[in-house]
Amino acid sequence: MSADESRAESARPLDTIVVTAKKLSDPAVDETVRKDVETALHSDPFFYDEHVTVTTKNGVVTLTGIVFDDWDLRAAIRIARRIAGVRRVVNDLEIKLGGE
Repeated sequence: MSADESRAESARPLDTIVVTAKKLSDPAVDETVRKDVETALHSDPFFYDEHVTVTTKNGVVTLTGIVFDDWDLRAAIRIARRIAGVRRVVNDLEIKLGGE
């Protein structure tokens, strides 16, 4: 192949390739992860989990509800992160101070 042929070939526009994929969630795995996170939150002697709801989708855990201070908020996230199967923790917790 000559240099002129090589230039002509490289000047040709490239075809566009579009890759699309959806990760299908596995409800059984999500349910197991949710239960494991709830159990870990409930088992921690320093964390009051009564006002916290856990949901899971594709390994992403969402914590929703009320905690009473910044320490509890951080503890909930830390506890959830250490569970096997948790890919990410989304914090949707609200801090409710004592007199409010």
